[in-house]
Amino acid sequence: MDKKGKNAESKAKGLAILELLGVEDSGYTLKEIADRIGGSKTSAHRYASMLCDQGYLARSPRSGLYRLGVRTLSLALTIIEHSELVSLVKPLADEAAERHGVHVDVGLLENDAIYLIYRHDSPDTRAFRSFSYSSALHYLAAGKAAMAYLEPDVLAELADRLDLVAKTSRTITEPAALLAELETVRELGYARNNEESLPGLIAIGAPLFSLRTGAVVGAVSFDSSTATYSMKEFEDQFSGYLVELAKKMSAVVSL
Repeated sequence: MDKKGKNAESKAKGLAILELLGVEDSGYTLKEIADRIGGSKTSAHRYASMLCDQGYLARSPRSGLYRLGVRTLSLALTIIEHSELVSLVKPLADEAAERHGVHVDVGLLENDAIYLIYRHDSPDTRAFRSFSYSSALHYLAAGKAAMAYLEPDVLAELADRLDLVAKTSRTITEPAALLAELETVRELGYARNNEESLPGLIAIGAPLFSLRTGAVVGAVSFDSSTATYSMKEFEDQFSGYLVELAKKMSAVVSL
């Protein structure tokens, strides 16, 4: 591999580490990092050490675990504060959260995963660890809402690639059951997460579309706790409003 190729590989591995640590805030060992991004512990150590030297990662001297560093956190905050897209969805999400007392997540699809771009917490969901990025779309309301509206051939290929891991006893883990669930999503116009990602957490999600192309680009979801609502109560009270909110957000994400 020439120098240009090695530089590209280093950048790709470095970004893969940052993405990995952005998902789980409890930290990763060097072996876990190597296993997740591919390669040896030696190469993982080289990439992680470089990121630590630059302030993008931090390694605990006591546990040896790697976590995101101050420079990454600062960069993420700067990007969010100056993002035109975030500035467009924020007022809509904030109004929904404040009017109805629900947790609101807005996520966009990219490369078989959904990435959170804006969140407004509610008091009854602060005890839960919500997603910031997930390639396991099958147990998120936002993930299922977006998947359901992919082109049939794209959906079929994605369903074959997905690792349908069980997060709880309610998680869908069979491809046929997932496809049947996505058909229901298309019938309803929204998706449900009935404690499929975390015990006690329920959610409904509606798709976001590009008004220019008609393609699904992401989803918006409302989350709550089973201590506050049953799944049916949550659907009955908020699904209509969520679908209308998704239409408004589709208009702004298409700009």
